[in-house]
Amino acid sequence: MADGQASGIRCEVGGRRHPLAFLGCRGLNYGQHSALPLHPFRLSVPETALAGLLDEPFNGFLQTCREDDLLYEESDLPELMHAGYPDITAMLAGHRPLLAGMLLDFMIGDVMDAIGRASGYRPLHARYWGDVEAADARAYFTVNQVQTVSFADGQVIFEGQGYYGVYVIWLTHGRRA
Repeated sequence: MADGQASGIRCEVGGRRHPLAFLGCRGLNYGQHSALPLHPFRLSVPETALAGLLDEPFNGFLQTCREDDLLYEESDLPELMHAGYPDITAMLAGHRPLLAGMLLDFMIGDVMDAIGRASGYRPLHARYWGDVEAADARAYFTVNQVQTVSFADGQVIFEGQGYYGVYVIWLTHGRRA
């Protein structure tokens, strides 16, 4: 599934195609001010591919919501509770506004991670805290914030802003060779 071509996933930054293996998502300070110049992006994922990409994290999120709702006897997402905690396929079939909100507010990192895995990217794993050699040094586009999630022509469309490059913060305290 190199570059997402086989799956139909497509990313455009400033109107130009961007390779999926070089697409990331800002974790720390997501959506906050960026010192790097921001560029508009549009990511389109076929609805038929979304379930395969997100089944595991989506089902885990649903389970956490269900357990929290029972434990606290109230729900942070009452619409989800009233819908019966449907899986992603059922959400696509009958609860699109709710699904769009959940993707936007809770699952953008999961979406980006799943697309990265589907494109063949495998992140380096630090051998110890502060392992500078394991820093992700690839030049890529980092999503700073997704502003809208919509559905059109069988696609789930994510639009927002991001920057070229990556903020890498390495703590060297406690570094062991």
